[in-house]
Amino acid sequence: MVNVNVIERLDNLIKLGEKVLETSGYYSDNEGLFQQWYTSCRALLNMFPPEYIYASDFKNACDENELEHVERGVAILRAAKGDIESGVLHEWSDIISAEIFDDFLEMAEYLLANGYKDPTASLIGAVLENELRRMCRDNTITVKNDDNIASLNQKLFQKPVYGKPQMKQISIWQSIRDSADHGKFEEYNAESVKNMLEGVRNFLTSQLS
Repeated sequence: MVNVNVIERLDNLIKLGEKVLETSGYYSDNEGLFQQWYTSCRALLNMFPPEYIYASDFKNACDENELEHVERGVAILRAAKGDIESGVLHEWSDIISAEIFDDFLEMAEYLLANGYKDPTASLIGAVLENELRRMCRDNTITVKNDDNIASLNQKLFQKPVYGKPQMKQISIWQSIRDSADHGKFEEYNAESVKNMLEGVRNFLTSQLS
């Protein structure tokens, strides 16, 4: 079965990589965009099972904000997407577990402290979405491949696993993540991302305890 959610995420990162390519080489003001794209790519590819080499290939091929490096990075994303669509990759689950989710949030904290609010929002959103998937499975809630934060949040609220205040808060976090993923960086600020990071960490800690 094709993991539609991962394919959609790869599509978004391929498009973002193409935006980086448009400003590579002669422009010096795309460093933030490159950092957002690079970090989001690393976060997603590191979620693949260790037997797949996309993460290591990407790290080795795209470690600088240079035209040829970004081109190689986009090519690796396209290869991963193609392999998922063709069935070469086996479907995997629980891509962020209780043991490792905090590592990603620590990475997000580091990025935010260094002024990269956009990759931070994207990374926190990825952690949140995958933990919501785990929560659904733990509560015998059917999860579809194309479920996203919005639909998972609604299912968990309707169960009910949590109440309306938490559902509304997750919707706010979803909005920030969506804005980051679609390049609408002006729709949120660093303070809202900081609050998102603290809120998601507290929420997931309470759910995993």
